[in-house]
Amino acid sequence: MILLSAVAGSASADDSLYIEFLWSKPASDAIARQQTRQFVTEAGHDHQICVAAETADTDVGGLWITLADARGETVARHSSPDYRGTKRCYPADLGQGGVPGAWTVTARLGDGRSQEASIRVDPRIDASPYSLERDSPYVVGRPNYDASLFPAAQWSGRLVWVMEVDPEGRVTHVEIEVAEGIGEHLRDRAFAAGYMSLFPPDPARAATPLRWRRSLSFAPE
Repeated sequence: MILLSAVAGSASADDSLYIEFLWSKPASDAIARQQTRQFVTEAGHDHQICVAAETADTDVGGLWITLADARGETVARHSSPDYRGTKRCYPADLGQGGVPGAWTVTARLGDGRSQEASIRVDPRIDASPYSLERDSPYVVGRPNYDASLFPAAQWSGRLVWVMEVDPEGRVTHVEIEVAEGIGEHLRDRAFAAGYMSLFPPDPARAATPLRWRRSLSFAPE
């Protein structure tokens, strides 16, 4: 199955190695997750860095994750010798005293493959330039699914949902606009993803809530 939409916060110079950033750690049985383009260093958040290289367990020689701050200084480095290639998430170690801005996360496998991705890191959301983008989320809920849910031939369709956002940046209502093909089977996941999204606060929404649309399209490989 091929997902035909862009993924915020990730880079894909090497399609065999994927990095994803999550605002918080999802439950093991979660049907959606909080993709983010922003981490904050204030306490109380369980940010995650996820890496995927293979669809089945494979000896990839382990994994090393390095975080460098906006000046390029290494803030943290961790190894996972037992990493086997399938998607796995790790707590984001933001260290102490890193310079705010665009940080670089590097994932390197023992078999020589590596990948980099950029993530914005600030002390708080209100210290980030994303806080000025009041009509754009810094956390976007994304449905959880994999190709094993349905036969490959069924992975075709479209899913569009609309969120209403209150002055504090919380989603208060989600409605499905389009659910075609495989999208019809993912409706409950889209609802869950919608309510997970987070936006910067905006007092102007007290009069008229923000309506924000999210669209996913699918096609079989």
